[in-house]
Amino acid sequence: MNLALIKKEIEDFKTKAVTITKGFTFNQPQTINEIIYGYNSKFMEGDFDNQGDRKYYFNINRSACDTTTKGIDFDTKNINISTAAGGNPKQTWFFERDLKFWMKDQNFGKTLNGIFYRLPIFGSVVIKIVGGEVFFVDLRNFMCDAGVDNLKESNFIIEVHYKTPLDFKRIAKERGWDYQPVLDRFVPSNQDYIKIYERYGEVDGVYKRTLIAEPAENSQFILSEDSVKENPYFEFHLNKLPGRWMGIGVVELLTDPQIRINELTNQQVKSSYYNSLRLWQTQDQGVNRNLLTDAVNGLVLNTQSPITPIDMSDRNSGAIENEINRWSANSDKITFAHEPIRGQTTKGVTLGATELAVGLGGAFFGQIQENVALDVKQLLYDVIIPQFAKENSVKHSLRLVGEDLEIYNKMLIDIRVNNKLLSSLKKGLPTKEKFEIMKALVSERVKRGKEKLIDLPNDFYKNLKYKINIDITGEQVDVRTRSANKFAALQAITADPTLLSDPRKRKFFRSWLEDGGLRLEDFDVEEEPQLNQIVQKGSGGGVSRPTMPVSPIAGQTQQQL
Repeated sequence: MNLALIKKEIEDFKTKAVTITKGFTFNQPQTINEIIYGYNSKFMEGDFDNQGDRKYYFNINRSACDTTTKGIDFDTKNINISTAAGGNPKQTWFFERDLKFWMKDQNFGKTLNGIFYRLPIFGSVVIKIVGGEVFFVDLRNFMCDAGVDNLKESNFIIEVHYKTPLDFKRIAKERGWDYQPVLDRFVPSNQDYIKIYERYGEVDGVYKRTLIAEPAENSQFILSEDSVKENPYFEFHLNKLPGRWMGIGVVELLTDPQIRINELTNQQVKSSYYNSLRLWQTQDQGVNRNLLTDAVNGLVLNTQSPITPIDMSDRNSGAIENEINRWSANSDKITFAHEPIRGQTTKGVTLGATELAVGLGGAFFGQIQENVALDVKQLLYDVIIPQFAKENSVKHSLRLVGEDLEIYNKMLIDIRVNNKLLSSLKKGLPTKEKFEIMKALVSERVKRGKEKLIDLPNDFYKNLKYKINIDITGEQVDVRTRSANKFAALQAITADPTLLSDPRKRKFFRSWLEDGGLRLEDFDVEEEPQLNQIVQKGSGGGVSRPTMPVSPIAGQTQQQL
């Protein structure tokens, strides 16, 4: 593979439009350029018209993009790990907590925020994984077959990097490249940057990654060419149209409303220039003065014909305003960015109509959110979790606080109490009173401290069987509705405590909570006995044979805990 062939692929990508259907074509570089201009309130043909007057950009796409971002957003707290068939639930429990701490350290939440911010603007987001680290790809410098459905179908993927000499030297040292010939060729050139072409595609029937540096015109240096299994890119799309790779974003959807609203806005601006003028008319040829500058207060004008003001009012302003409102309403319908979705109230609109608009908007964004969640889940399976497992295969510590610490303490209490029961079986089963005292003593010892560092042994997550669930249920429920649902759940538990104990009722209660955006675990609390609350009831009465829980940490004995 040489640079001439790569440049030929780039040239075809830029100049040859993709035919979606007869009379309907698509040019990806041009579309990206238009999106950048539109989102940043810039006219591609310049900010001044042919009369030298400034043109004003009435941006309607930024707020719609922000609304879409809010509608499809989810965070790392929505990523849950469950146990697959044949797996250890307690091992999975530690794995989920450990993974979320690791994702926090790796700023994976920031990566998700970056995806949700960029997705409505461009319609597509591409990230690149290098050594477990996530990089966002600049679509201006990213080329592929514009007519394919996904990157796996593309004959080539090309990314152009622009590096300063210092940055190139740093990267070359890390990769073991011979950088001096490149720098020697770059210094006398007039280029601002050293271009590096990174291409993925077949070369002589073998899928390869090719890196070529171009320090000057008609100059190339092959840095590396290696066989690889696949490309390191992951793609996310907002709305897809058959026949083109790039998704359709909010800015592109609002192209026509944005153009027309800008035209109407600037017509109003032009009209305001004329409306501000004060002109008079008369048939008297003897009047030759500027009444604004030559006339003074109290001056008597002797004229053969009356001087009358010229009506400069704009009689079309109402029609222009109505058309602007129509286009604005059209943009809201296209993007589902209605006022209730944006958190605004509308005068004259009933509560039922507002709730219907919120529900429809939530369903629309929920579908997009689900599609993005599937792509994020694939990213987790393919890259994030394998990288986490690689880094955490050695012995390490896990910090537990809050609710996680309470759950761990409960597991530890159960194990230690059962260990004591086993050791006392030779003397017979203890009475119920002694059992409660034993449990209270263990509970007080275990619960000391507001946090704990748990040592996880080597290969703790080896042979782990898990499933990834991205729970986006209730993301569209606002704070007031969620608070009302919590209060209703509290009332239900108070009226019927068996909702948490009866299996049939518990299943129904769980479903009801999930419909309201809540989880059963938020209300499922088991209190441990306190030593000072145990009442002396006399002797007698034994306890049932205990069921032995599995150790919360695989590979450690119950005695070690």
